[in-house]
Amino acid sequence: MEILKTKITVATFAVLFAVLFSFGCGAQPETAPEKTTVTPPKEEIKRVEEKPSVTEVDVPKLANKSAEHFDEIFGDPVKISPVRNNPKLIPGEYREYKVEGHRKGLSVRFHRDKAKRFNLLLGKPEKTSTNALATIFKIDVKKLSRVQSDPLSETWKGKFGTVTFETAYAKRSKSSGEFIMLHAEVAN
Repeated sequence: MEILKTKITVATFAVLFAVLFSFGCGAQPETAPEKTTVTPPKEEIKRVEEKPSVTEVDVPKLANKSAEHFDEIFGDPVKISPVRNNPKLIPGEYREYKVEGHRKGLSVRFHRDKAKRFNLLLGKPEKTSTNALATIFKIDVKKLSRVQSDPLSETWKGKFGTVTFETAYAKRSKSSGEFIMLHAEVAN
């Protein structure tokens, strides 16, 4: 009789298991697994803004501006040099900036953090001084007074807009040659 009880118990267990298994698997309609969307934490995106390439130097707008202002327009200076000749009398520094089309770049003399003197060696010589100063430095020298200077330069001085220029000139490399350099100095 014991064998019979064991067979019934095993048979009962097998039937019970089969019934439970059928309800758990396949007896119920399948539901799609719940989709969960994991949103990664928002990260602050730092955009590096490239400085637009600068080809002109608007001296009347840049005169008396700070070095920080120049850095915003031209990017970081290529070189910074302290004034070495008589720094106690005329403190300040020179900063050189890249200017597209002019391989030597722009040299700016700052006095008490104000741009006072501008020099640019031209990448391509210009035929006329008035055109070079007007198109590259944005100084209309026709509104200034012409002054006597060295034979290689054509020089002006006076007030243009709100800026008074001690000098504004274009310089040649040789007599009767094309102009290779621009210079402007702002009065204090």
